[in-house]
Amino acid sequence: MKQAEYKVPGGKLLVAETEVEDGVLTSVKVMGDFFMHPEEAINDLEEALNGKETVKIDEIVAGFFGEKEITLFGVSEGDFAHVLKLTLES
Repeated sequence: MKQAEYKVPGGKLLVAETEVEDGVLTSVKVMGDFFMHPEEAINDLEEALNGKETVKIDEIVAGFFGEKEITLFGVSEGDFAHVLKLTLES
């Protein structure tokens, strides 16, 4: 499992762990000191990414937040995509 951390400028810390096989996300975990309401939406995001191609991270994250009513504090939707893509570089 690869891990990456991203400290949002003036915001919170995001940590992502991913496993990738043949360009497909086989395991995704996102955590940190950010706030998201409803809280269980983070699990839904992880599930939305699982089994998807890594090249579609931006599209999946944007679509996920576009379809749901989620409030974020200290982070933005783009920060999630960013930290996930950082795991691919490590």
